Amino acid sequence: MAKLRVGVVGLGRGAYFVKVFEGLDSCEVVAVCDPVQKALARFDGLARHTDYDAFLEEGLDVVAVISPGPVHAEQSIKALEAGAHVLCETPCVYSEAEARAVASSVRETGLKYMLAEDYLWSGWSLSIQRLAREGLLGQIVYAEGDYTHDCRDIMLASEEGYVPYAERDRRPDARKTWRATDLPPLYYTSHTLGPLLTFMEDRIVSAIGLNTGTHTAPDLGTIDLEAGLFETEKGAIVRLTNGFSVAHPYALYYNCVGTKGSVKLFSAGASVFIWYSEGAEQPDGGWRPAPAEWSDRPDERSQVEAMTGEFVESILHEHEPPLDVARSMDFVLPGVKAHQSSLLGGKKLAVPHVGA
Repeated sequence: MAKLRVGVVGLGRGAYFVKVFEGLDSCEVVAVCDPVQKALARFDGLARHTDYDAFLEEGLDVVAVISPGPVHAEQSIKALEAGAHVLCETPCVYSEAEARAVASSVRETGLKYMLAEDYLWSGWSLSIQRLAREGLLGQIVYAEGDYTHDCRDIMLASEEGYVPYAERDRRPDARKTWRATDLPPLYYTSHTLGPLLTFMEDRIVSAIGLNTGTHTAPDLGTIDLEAGLFETEKGAIVRLTNGFSVAHPYALYYNCVGTKGSVKLFSAGASVFIWYSEGAEQPDGGWRPAPAEWSDRPDERSQVEAMTGEFVESILHEHEPPLDVARSMDFVLPGVKAHQSSLLGGKKLAVPHVGA
């Protein structure tokens, strides 16, 4: 069988996807694309493009869209129309209109499309999915997630690369990147919302959002932090917090409260992973530390390798990808709606089930 011809656009994080696809026996990376010529230099032997339309003329079977968020929907649609299956980084869309346009293109072309939400394939996520599947948590009625960390050092760049925020006054050549100009915090919800909705086997139907405004980095003009409150189809409540221009090192937090058990995961320098279930023997105090192996995948693959491999398998065996277009939008569109709500003073907005 001929190998799938793969192209990757966006060679920041996308450089890792080149490596991942090259590690799959069924794939051959043949082309890369980035508007910055310097980013192409280390991909000798591949077709290298700064123009996306020319890149799509390489006869690609699969396109990994790992470019800046604001162009994800447009590039995904163009790739689908060119006959390529699409694996798209988060956030995959920036509006309901974009979500509907992507879903329409997937329907019309019959090609595979999937949000590259690799957190679902992490060891800890698989462990919590197992707890939920085995009924040890019961029905999850409340869930919350925080994905907050200081990204100011990748919000300015020059021709040479990122400019540390502390050096901004000495670097007149520094310009704002898309993370400063075009990434409202709640647009980047899929790292928390994706796993939570997977544990819950649920989807969001309404969103309320609030934001703190701009205080930490007024020269960047970014919203410090946003919080969203969501209602699910099953009547559960989800709370999310995202912030990227705050004095707050990387931290990740998940909390699920079920009718039979609960689970908490916190990672900030060190990690805490604890769980409780009425259906399992627990120590005094109730909470049980999760075994160390629960945080690791059962194989030696990274979560990105596992995710990409399963997406490729869906192409080869002609079945739905692990996340179809509707589920992909379920993970991203609620955050878009919550941000819109925050601009309207916290007005409750409906979240449609796009692509279903």
